[in-house]
Amino acid sequence: MDTKLKSDLFSSFLMSKKIMSGLQIKRLIESRNLRSLEEFYENRNKIMDTSILSDNQWERWNGFIRSPQYLQLDEYVEYVRKKNIFSINMLDKEYPVYLKNLSNMPLVLYLKGDVSLLSSKCSRVSMVGTRRPSSYGRRVTRDFAKKLAMHDVIIVSGLARGIDGISHESCLEVGGKTIAVLPCGLDVFYPPEHECLSREISEKGLLISELLPGSQAIRQYFPARNRILSAISDCVLIVEAGEKSGTLHTASFAAAQGKEVFVIPGSIYSDTASGNLNLMKDGAQIATEPEDIFAYLAGAVFFREIDEIKDAMTMNQLRNKINEDPESLSSEEMRLILTELLMSQDLTADEIVAQTSIPFSIVAKELVKMEIEGFLIKDSQKYILTIRV
Repeated sequence: MDTKLKSDLFSSFLMSKKIMSGLQIKRLIESRNLRSLEEFYENRNKIMDTSILSDNQWERWNGFIRSPQYLQLDEYVEYVRKKNIFSINMLDKEYPVYLKNLSNMPLVLYLKGDVSLLSSKCSRVSMVGTRRPSSYGRRVTRDFAKKLAMHDVIIVSGLARGIDGISHESCLEVGGKTIAVLPCGLDVFYPPEHECLSREISEKGLLISELLPGSQAIRQYFPARNRILSAISDCVLIVEAGEKSGTLHTASFAAAQGKEVFVIPGSIYSDTASGNLNLMKDGAQIATEPEDIFAYLAGAVFFREIDEIKDAMTMNQLRNKINEDPESLSSEEMRLILTELLMSQDLTADEIVAQTSIPFSIVAKELVKMEIEGFLIKDSQKYILTIRV
């Protein structure tokens, strides 16, 4: 049995049953010095007490542990695994850093397909729009999606009718990579007519959802889905949107997340372009050709690479300092070195000394400080980073 998947599903059930929020679970894990959702699941009966849960939450918890869903959790895990659905959570190294740094991101994400697309160095552009596009909107979508995909840009959308579906299809037609973020479980086909498209994306791209497998698409899920769309993209392109289109939620999330919003200009007489025109009035960038997107992405990639170079230079400078004069390392520099090491594995103080060649006295001093401040814990002589790092 996949214990990690089981613990992720268990945590999702707690959230879906309104027993605990994702933020509450994170805070609880942090306060109890637990390293993962697996430890949270393994210690669930000790942790769940009246000091943590309100009366209403306690009542829901007692109801949940007697429910068929809880009693049949092993069978449910097996069902999910057979559907080739897997999960990542905020405590996993695989969980994208750019999502961890944003507020209100899901504690658990369910995935089906090529998860490397989330960490790929290729740019990602979210293309969204109305479910009832005009012939102009359909043509623009096909042209932009194909050209972007042909230049290794990953197309992100919501697999909805209209602009979303055309974006995915056009990308796949030219052999591109695409990510679909769903407002339902990954074993549910919504809309039903996109079943074949959904299957193709799971084979050639990636499907993502924060909802439990089996969850049906409900209207209230759509706005929440849109925050993930914008969060995993470098920028958002609004192809065609009416004045009250749900697509505008994606633009709002993108702006709040510091992402650039591009819009395709449309006719002032078109109902399907009124949302675009309002966004332009509010300062959104105008895109009249894919090259407008490429120009922006070139700058975004440049600054991302600059940050990576700076990080590499910092580590090189620290290595030189370790070799030449380890006594001169500041507390901040030691903390950076220890964090980098312990992010990939738990180590004893002696193992850290062996890997870094930093004198034991310097290593031990900083480890004690970090332990006192709650940045790490010690278990069987090994030091383990907490989620506050």
